Amino acid sequence: MSSSAESGLQGERIERTRSVDGLPEPTGPYSWAVTWGRLLCISGLRGIDPATGVPVERDDDRLRLIFDHLGRILCHHGCSSRDVLATRVYVTDMARLRPPVNDAYQRFFGPDLPTRTIVEVSALNQGDSVEIEAVAALRSCPGNDGDAELAGDLAGPYGLFFV
Repeated sequence: MSSSAESGLQGERIERTRSVDGLPEPTGPYSWAVTWGRLLCISGLRGIDPATGVPVERDDDRLRLIFDHLGRILCHHGCSSRDVLATRVYVTDMARLRPPVNDAYQRFFGPDLPTRTIVEVSALNQGDSVEIEAVAALRSCPGNDGDAELAGDLAGPYGLFFV
């Protein structure tokens, strides 16, 4: 794990995570996640293949990777899909992408749906078509580094990682 920590307001610790097992390195100068107090803020996730560093071709494969990346970050911080409070979804073509986003979203979150904003934008980095960012509540001490023993306990209604 690559992270840095500092003290925040009222002594709350701020921790920044730049590296998570199974995710590509960030494509710019940002952290995958930042924790402060009991909040976990997750940067925009796109369907980037960790092996190549570029977005995969098909939208359904991009969505699968986005939710897989989200599951990995949540697990890294001791969270599951049930802990996600809010998401922001950016798409480049609302008419084409909203139905598959809705399907993938519901399969990942099941009945525990967080709030969501979905916005059409003119372009995303690397010609991508979907990006999702999230805010989650930390329900246990962060820093378990994705402990495999916790994975079964932290799985959401449709498994930890999106299939």
